[in-house]
Amino acid sequence: MENKLFELAAKRRSIRRYTDEHINEAVLDEIMKVALTAPCSFGHRPVEFVIVRDKNKIKEIASCKNLGGSQIIGADVVVVVMVNLERGEFWIEDGAIASSYILLAAEQYDVGACWVHIRNRNGKRKSSDEEIRQLLGIPDGYAVLNLIALGGKGERKSGYTEDDLDFSKIHYE
Repeated sequence: MENKLFELAAKRRSIRRYTDEHINEAVLDEIMKVALTAPCSFGHRPVEFVIVRDKNKIKEIASCKNLGGSQIIGADVVVVVMVNLERGEFWIEDGAIASSYILLAAEQYDVGACWVHIRNRNGKRKSSDEEIRQLLGIPDGYAVLNLIALGGKGERKSGYTEDDLDFSKIHYE
């Protein structure tokens, strides 16, 4: 049985090294269009995004996380995934679902992508969330859940096969 979504998901791997390839605006628009279709709690649509392309700004954002922020350096685009807390009781879940949609959409266009966690992480002087919000002028009432680095794939990783799947993780009644 053909399963295009499984094929896409199985190919998707976290990419942490990028080429100098520029992501076409039309491709980026298509990826973000998919993100906007992500389901959310109560239909409130609390998830919002900041698209960052400026290389110096990306380096500044990377420095807002003590450990693990450097993996966005070299990406052509960084998507800051933030959630309006007034509209999102389940803000973490809503942001995570939208982020997952971005990761799958990026793979559809053969764009490398990597999730970089921000929630509950430390920056230089404050939390990573606070430092990124301050850097980008994001108002109070929002929380930054994560970043998604996007760029040309500077590394190739083998996709998953059905042999890699642990079906013992599936339980019935």
